[in-house]
Amino acid sequence: MSQPKLDNFWHEAYVAERARLLSVLGEVTTGGLVEGIQHIGATSVPRLSVGSCIDIGLAIWPFPVTPHLRTLLESLGYSAISDGEEEAVQQRFRHASANFQLFVSEGGSEEWTNHLLIRDYLRDTGAARQAFATAKQAGIPDTPEYQQIKARFFAETLPAAQTWWIDTQGFAPLEAVAREFKDFDRPWYIASGWAIDLFLDRVTRVHHDVDIFIARTDQLALQQHLSQRGWNLMMPYEGQREPWPPHMFLEAPRHQVHAYRDGDFIDCLLSDLSNGLWRYRRDPKVVRQLDRAIISSARGPQFLAPELVLLFKSKNTAANGRDRPQDQRDFDAVIAHLEPERRAWLRWALVATEPTHPWLEQLM
Repeated sequence: MSQPKLDNFWHEAYVAERARLLSVLGEVTTGGLVEGIQHIGATSVPRLSVGSCIDIGLAIWPFPVTPHLRTLLESLGYSAISDGEEEAVQQRFRHASANFQLFVSEGGSEEWTNHLLIRDYLRDTGAARQAFATAKQAGIPDTPEYQQIKARFFAETLPAAQTWWIDTQGFAPLEAVAREFKDFDRPWYIASGWAIDLFLDRVTRVHHDVDIFIARTDQLALQQHLSQRGWNLMMPYEGQREPWPPHMFLEAPRHQVHAYRDGDFIDCLLSDLSNGLWRYRRDPKVVRQLDRAIISSARGPQFLAPELVLLFKSKNTAANGRDRPQDQRDFDAVIAHLEPERRAWLRWALVATEPTHPWLEQLM
């Protein structure tokens, strides 16, 4: 009978601290630093025995933590506690009262997504909650051993949580975006990892967000459509992110607009689609006939052909010093399903742009 009161206590404490953090750090849509903030960890899961520290996930732009942001956090009573290896992808801060701990990462990163994924999986799955409660009992709270126990549990639980997400979400995130664009009177297309899954007609992995792309010439129609639906539009460029002023036409090399609304996010990409051709933004000499670059889906949205998606993703490999595991997973998932002509085009494009790329051997 006391559990609902306990859960409500943790929630109210989180809400109060969230407001305090935002009042100082600010949200990116109003010129601040916070891209996302969420209650995570054991205290965010009803019906779970918990400790005394509230974990808060904080997605910031830019990442990692700048000296300015560190100073702001220190003014709120937080001190850094993460080690050097962890800081490459996530930084942790603990409040002087020991009541709050921040897990700071880049918005859309695997670290940010995994925190929310594990939380939602524990909220939904009783057996996982019980396993977590049992694991926590093996350590003493607020000790290095206790943190290791939690980290090991999360690592072991992550594959099951990913499978649960795929099974429960399916293509629902795409369907939500399609509803937003139902009355948009210009062509628009799904890009990135979701385009791979539309090509395969199955969800292969957890996705951080939904990317769409449109012709650069249609950008002001996009601006009007999303603004009328309550989205806040930001222009990311060279480590900065600013509001997109009404009627401002974005010229190259600007190619991206971030849309925010009530915790939702859409990444909008501007492409050169003219004279029946798609042109590769990073090398305009690389082109593709538009009728081959765009594929229709039985699920509704049209999407960017997988060989074009993989060409963009080819930049994010360990060989280039920008290793993103999800991009390698997308390549592995789709490569065996590419028809010979699409494989040949991707190989040609990689030879033209990155002649030593490790994927070339697999495209022979």
